[in-house]
Amino acid sequence: MNYLEEITSRFPIRRKAEQKKAFRDWAVAEIRRMGYSVKVEQSGLQCHENIIVGNPEKAPILFTAHYDTASRNLLPNILFPRNPVLNLLYQMLIVLILLVGAAAVMLLAGALTGNPDIARLLWIATYTGVLLWVTFGGIPNKNNVNDNTSGLAALLTMMAQLPEEDRAKAAFILFDNEEKSLGGSKSYAKDHQQVAYTRLTVNLNCIGVGENIIVISRKLARQHREFTYLQRHLAAITTHTAHFFDSIGSVCNSDWKSFKCGVNIGTSKYLSGIGFYTPHLHTKRDTEADETNIAAIADALTECVKEMQI
Repeated sequence: MNYLEEITSRFPIRRKAEQKKAFRDWAVAEIRRMGYSVKVEQSGLQCHENIIVGNPEKAPILFTAHYDTASRNLLPNILFPRNPVLNLLYQMLIVLILLVGAAAVMLLAGALTGNPDIARLLWIATYTGVLLWVTFGGIPNKNNVNDNTSGLAALLTMMAQLPEEDRAKAAFILFDNEEKSLGGSKSYAKDHQQVAYTRLTVNLNCIGVGENIIVISRKLARQHREFTYLQRHLAAITTHTAHFFDSIGSVCNSDWKSFKCGVNIGTSKYLSGIGFYTPHLHTKRDTEADETNIAAIADALTECVKEMQI
């Protein structure tokens, strides 16, 4: 099955509760058809619903991807994974636009009411309200092929091709509410601290655009024996170039950050003077994912698990 096409055509938006439930029902049935044990685990005050495949408490390596999708941003969410300064400046630009918009409301309110206190209150309320609405509500983005249907497709492809005799070596989690401050993974890590503190956790996020595979890892992750297998097989990919970076100096806000031994795999383009970048996230232009990216990463991770000794 071509999971990228299947998910994109059937579940393009996974933002509202009923949209996410429809995807979960399909995913659980598909994963069971492959022969895995799978459950939906609820946790947290917001009832995050994570899809758990296998046994993370016993498997030496954990693979994850988030299945929820984002709201549409005021500006494209361009990721600069190795340029913290440019990333900060870009985020500041978004904040500045919000501040200017809120200031316009303040000036209008002041002109209409003649009361500067009411105007200031409306400025604070407008800025805070819009920020919260964009983060936790907003207009659902209708196209989410790279973010993160690409990661889901690789994870499901990997599950499908992993030999039955090797499946006990790995567990998988499809996280809910990554787009809402990593809600699903944070809640899972809180409930399962042994996993959160000890398991090598490899997260796939936005792997569909760009010829460069960007692997960002924490120091504790690199101390794992399993990381050696991971690094070797990703570096052996001939169709793409794998780059390995420390979490210090890197920018990538995704579910891997909820785990002490977290690793994130993404893909990026490269432009001289800017460095690595991933465009079009959280916009209607997020319509493409290179299936060679998905296949190459899924194959490498499958071979990594097959080689591991437990």
